Amino acid sequence: MIKPIYVLFIDAEVQNQVGTESYGVYFALFNFCFIFQILLDMGIVTYNSKQLSQNRDQGATYFSDILGTKIFLIVGFLSAIVLSGFLLGYPSSYFPMILGLGAVMIFQSYFVFLRSNFSALGHFKVEAWLSALDKFLMIFIIGYLVYFSTQITIQRFIYGQLASMLVAVSVGMILLSQKFQLSIKFSKERSLKLLRQSWPYAMTFILMILYTRIDAVMLERMLDDNGRAAGVYATGYRLLDAVNMIGYYFSILLIPMFAKQIGDKLQVKPLADTALGFLLTIATSVTLSCWAYAPDIMGFVYDEVTSENVLVFRLLMFGFWFLSLSYLFGSMISASGDLKAFNRMLVGGIVINWALNLWLIPTEGAVGAAVATAFTQGAVFLGELILAIRMFKLRYTVSYVLKVIVFIVLAAAIVWFMAEKLAFLWIFECLLSGILLMFVSFLFGFLRLFWTD
Repeated sequence: MIKPIYVLFIDAEVQNQVGTESYGVYFALFNFCFIFQILLDMGIVTYNSKQLSQNRDQGATYFSDILGTKIFLIVGFLSAIVLSGFLLGYPSSYFPMILGLGAVMIFQSYFVFLRSNFSALGHFKVEAWLSALDKFLMIFIIGYLVYFSTQITIQRFIYGQLASMLVAVSVGMILLSQKFQLSIKFSKERSLKLLRQSWPYAMTFILMILYTRIDAVMLERMLDDNGRAAGVYATGYRLLDAVNMIGYYFSILLIPMFAKQIGDKLQVKPLADTALGFLLTIATSVTLSCWAYAPDIMGFVYDEVTSENVLVFRLLMFGFWFLSLSYLFGSMISASGDLKAFNRMLVGGIVINWALNLWLIPTEGAVGAAVATAFTQGAVFLGELILAIRMFKLRYTVSYVLKVIVFIVLAAAIVWFMAEKLAFLWIFECLLSGILLMFVSFLFGFLRLFWTD
């Protein structure tokens, strides 16, 4: 619940106060820096999660090697965002924001690495609490700047994020120091060995980032509108990002669980079926509700809403359904360590996304970028599904597929009835339809509370 609160009442209010164009520039620069964030990780978090879950007595060794390597990666990251900013022709006024966002992402990357140790060691509750800590701090720090101080600016917004991450990282290090000794080792040989081992995971992350974060950068660079289209796109993407955390955090938990089962030569399908049922229920409920109540949701969050904002939001939430299920099959493939075919499939997703953006953005603007995103998410999901079925010999019968289709149709009918035939407050209708869909999911056997080996 922390991330939605931050998105709805803090991040969105920042855009309301600074304006669509100013926030659009910030959003484009944020995504620009985010593209290079892989240089801070290089697949290390996924590699650490997989290895530590199978060798839990090696935590101190993995930590010291990775921390030393990260220092070198920080230098490379900062150099990359500054040099690339110059090459893209960003004006000098953008670079303070670029460096500020770079600092935030350095601490975010380190915080994610700290959290990965807890999930790999089986301390899932601690990881869950830490996953909300940074946003919890931002709610208080940035919330004060937004609601109780003078007019918020993009610069103060970035400073608030940085202060929150400093506190969150400090707490994470204190907690992790109770599990094993924290130290740092600088070794060129060990760092190169670590990067070679984690490179396949880094390549996967690079490819995923290139087709999920490039849209805003292309909007700001391709259109001469002072960041307006990027700002419109941000109004929908912000809400997508909020609900997307469900699947993202689910994948963080699933990777070490799948890795352990694969390492122990256990069948992954029971866990996969349980996860699929949960994600199918959540994704279907959220997607249909957001589509039906898009004008109400956007009007609740933003001061100014146009039909363009609503359409962008609906298209992005259509892609959310595919994105949510992709986290399941992507986690299975990542946990296996066999990423060559996965990376080739992601390259195809990048080609599709970039081609659609180049075609649609000049004429359709933010709506075109949203169409490209939704279509790409669907194509990538289909590729991951086929790949996972082949790798793990998964079997989904025709009756199971038909059951999924019937569930989706029935869910759509329930949401449509709630939206068109009832006259309650929209938020109550959303909650009621969500409860009904959970009940239907139980009846269909998708939503279960446990799995068996």
